[in-house]
Amino acid sequence: MTVNDVGKTGLCPVNLWSEEFNENFWETIGSLQQNASLGVHQQGSTPCYYATRYQDVFNVLRDGTTYSSEGGVAILGGDNRAEPPKNEGRFLPEDLDAPVHTEWRRVIDPFLTAKRVEGYTDTIQATIDELLDAALPKGRVDLLADFLRPLQLKIIFVELLHLPGEEMGDWMHWSHDLFVGETPEIAAQAFVSINKAAEDLVRRRMADPIPDDLVSAVCTVEEIDGREPTLAERTAVVVPLAIAGTESVGTILSGIVHQLATHPDDLAELVADPSLVPAAVEEGLRMFANVTALQRTVTRDTELAGVALGTGAKVWTSYNGANRDAQQFPDPHTWNLHRDEVRHVAFGVGPHRCLGSNHARLVIRSVLARLLERVPRFTLAPDQKISHFSMPTRGMHEVTIDVPAQG
Repeated sequence: MTVNDVGKTGLCPVNLWSEEFNENFWETIGSLQQNASLGVHQQGSTPCYYATRYQDVFNVLRDGTTYSSEGGVAILGGDNRAEPPKNEGRFLPEDLDAPVHTEWRRVIDPFLTAKRVEGYTDTIQATIDELLDAALPKGRVDLLADFLRPLQLKIIFVELLHLPGEEMGDWMHWSHDLFVGETPEIAAQAFVSINKAAEDLVRRRMADPIPDDLVSAVCTVEEIDGREPTLAERTAVVVPLAIAGTESVGTILSGIVHQLATHPDDLAELVADPSLVPAAVEEGLRMFANVTALQRTVTRDTELAGVALGTGAKVWTSYNGANRDAQQFPDPHTWNLHRDEVRHVAFGVGPHRCLGSNHARLVIRSVLARLLERVPRFTLAPDQKISHFSMPTRGMHEVTIDVPAQG
């Protein structure tokens, strides 16, 4: 790492897959923002230009014409780090540009409007209470394993996939391993398993669609881009719908709970004034957004942060870096529910803004409000080592809290 050794180009080498990056994550991001226009990660033989400043990330995400999604957006834990970036679409419609991207979103968007997802409130509340009822009596809660990961997947299974819960455990492990598997081989196998399960679901819904069902709408749409979608394309749409938020929502909530468990004044402020919960959701999204790198491919010669980029260049954007850019958010590493500037990019911006943002906000808000109501005091369990992963997303492997005895 030579963050302070920046040449005339304003570029700085950084190895995003390295343990050094993981261990010095925020220090490295901060140094890049202060000392370099862009970082450069070498993926195989391909330089990937790494944008961490808010305005640079914003500019890339807003300009879908110059910065294409067609070459693949997602960077997965199973990617071979000795090879160039995947130059293929694996998740649809994320890995498409307009107008085809727009056509798919017209199919999906009606099922994820704010009004539609508000109809899921009762199911979400019941699932939260079911899991808290099981976890809290133990007095010590492994937040992700006992609560947050099964919560999000239970909600998705019931609301979006309309599936029974027998397969939920497999999906939970696959979605976790896909992004943060201990080895690239584990992550790669998870990708295979998820795609096989999603293809089986697509075949069933093509043969026997359910009325007013998101997966069935994807499986029965007759024409996209002037032709009937293939089985593989329908499957590539269902996969991200199925795993949407299983890691990201849990990461954000675990970050919020860890913050409150280690800062009693912040916890007391929320307990005393529950009307601040929506502000806490937005501050949590800003501080704990988990996307370390998503990819775009340059379609024409351009310039980003003063650096000339040629056609075909790969740009990797850091949402979590942008959300802690001191130029945009003063004192960016400090929890503050009273910020003047709250326009974070946790859900992206522009044409590819996250489809599930309404759903994610509802789940985070519901969990936080209910947890504070049922457990107004909790602390970080002692003698635990909090370890992080940082690529392709950033979060804690686990965080354990102690809760008072339940009456």
